[in-house]
Amino acid sequence: MTDLAIFYVLTSSGDFGEPWSKWSWVQVGGMFVLLYGTGVYNAPNPGSVRLEGQWYAFGLDYSDQYKAIESEVEEHEMDAEWQERMSSFEKRTESSFYGDHSPHISIHTQALRGLASPKL
Repeated sequence: MTDLAIFYVLTSSGDFGEPWSKWSWVQVGGMFVLLYGTGVYNAPNPGSVRLEGQWYAFGLDYSDQYKAIESEVEEHEMDAEWQERMSSFEKRTESSFYGDHSPHISIHTQALRGLASPKL
């Protein structure tokens, strides 16, 4: 396409670029094969053409591998989320209940636990 644009648009004399010829269709077909091959090369990895038995997959079916890869990615995301939650986890020092510092616990019990001194 670049050669065509240079030949027909940029140069008026036709010294540069390449004109359309009867063999240009072969080049277009070759470019399609090149792009399809590049898209299929890494199958079944992410970013490639999904080959699940479609007509353009030529009978290749990698459905099981795609499911395994997707479950690994999901598992990795869950692990990353868990690690992030664990790193931001803060130990609670105060309870929503009174616990040992409850005013309903006798002063003697608090003294036995070492929380207060008994009244004399």
